Amino acid sequence: MITYPFKYRRAKSVAEAEAMLKSAPEGKLLSGGQTLIAAMKMRLAQPSELIDISGIKELNYIRVGGDAVAIGAATTHWEVATSAEVAKAIPALSHVASVIGDPAVRHKGTIGGSVANNDPAADYPAAVLGLGATI
Repeated sequence: MITYPFKYRRAKSVAEAEAMLKSAPEGKLLSGGQTLIAAMKMRLAQPSELIDISGIKELNYIRVGGDAVAIGAATTHWEVATSAEVAKAIPALSHVASVIGDPAVRHKGTIGGSVANNDPAADYPAAVLGLGATI
């Protein structure tokens, strides 16, 4: 249980999320929450505000073009794992996404959250480093 006070706000656009984050220096962005909520429960993170970006459609996409694959921050592990475009362009990334956590984590957790958390034991940070990705 999270037992300290914090504000919860839901952003409707990237611009609104950016403005909310600027007004809350101790705030954190929330999408899947698979790491952040657990850290809050253990009091390892105590943001003053949670700014929910999970409903911002412009952050949830997979685009393949030329020699690049672009994946939005709010795209879930499941969406990466089941994307035919990702599987064709970068089969290893598709596989990495398919074995992250359990099905509940894959359906809620996001690539943006995993990379932003930057846990050295996590799968995506190593994958994007190995791929020479631009974040």
